[in-house]
Amino acid sequence: MGTIKVCFFAHLKERAGQQEVILEIGGPSSVQQMRAGMEEAIPSLKGMTKRCRIAVNQEFVGEEAVIHAGDEIAFLPPFSGG
Repeated sequence: MGTIKVCFFAHLKERAGQQEVILEIGGPSSVQQMRAGMEEAIPSLKGMTKRCRIAVNQEFVGEEAVIHAGDEIAFLPPFSGG
């Protein structure tokens, strides 16, 4: 058991009401499992993270990537620019 730090950017930060949150995890889990747990812990984000890119320890990962205690997770919503 341990904790992970989850960081939010852009409109997700506003919806969550905070820039980052520390979550408890029971052991290694997939990004998909972590997303579900995070949306349960912060209901205002429910359904809003599916289109986000996810970075674990500053590297983009897929849904099946494994998260461990001590990792830093970032949710980056789609953006455009030029």
